Amino acid sequence: MVLPEQRVGRVVLALPVETGEGHKYGHSLAEIGRLPAHLRDGTVFAAPTFSDSPWLVNHATRADCQQEDHLVRVVVPTVLAMLGTQARPPVHLLGFSKGGFAALNLLTRHPDLFAVASVWDASLLSDRSPTRSSWTSPAAPHDSTSTTSGTTSAATRAASMEPAASALGGIGTLGADWTAGRQLLEDLGIPHTAYRNATAVHRWAPEWLAPALHHLLTLENELLPDARVREE
Repeated sequence: MVLPEQRVGRVVLALPVETGEGHKYGHSLAEIGRLPAHLRDGTVFAAPTFSDSPWLVNHATRADCQQEDHLVRVVVPTVLAMLGTQARPPVHLLGFSKGGFAALNLLTRHPDLFAVASVWDASLLSDRSPTRSSWTSPAAPHDSTSTTSGTTSAATRAASMEPAASALGGIGTLGADWTAGRQLLEDLGIPHTAYRNATAVHRWAPEWLAPALHHLLTLENELLPDARVREE
């Protein structure tokens, strides 16, 4: 975790691309630390890890591999608890590649917990990893009573008191996924911004992180104006 010097205005989870502590695609928090201060001020950045596939979703049959439940029931509450007794800040999702897949999947399935997802060069087509399914039809949770379809999740989001939106950035190496992701967001009725920034290397890098965080903050300001007041 990286804590800001200013009053906390939001929490951003930088979702991983690799299992464990792998840094083949760079170190998320180190690259975020290279960004201009105005993109980092007031933000708690946390970099959760995961141990096994499927990417941050519950395994359909293995009760010992419920990583989605662990993230939303243990990791996020732990991060929020570390911030003290202040009003709960909005929690956002940030990722690329498989981390982008996870971010959009989590946003549609947990609209009461996550407000904005900002992703770049995300793996969204079903013929790419994770091969289990696309984020519009996530792997079934171990708990059969949980939501198991993106369409149902979108309906839950619409009925929720908390708005949700996403920023879908490209293009890196997965241009077709960007196009497919934009169509999926439109089909699900999820408010979003789809933008094409300069091509960047498919790894954690300021070239795509800067516009991704810019769009995240813009969407937050549009959807959650009270968050800016809390930060100030």
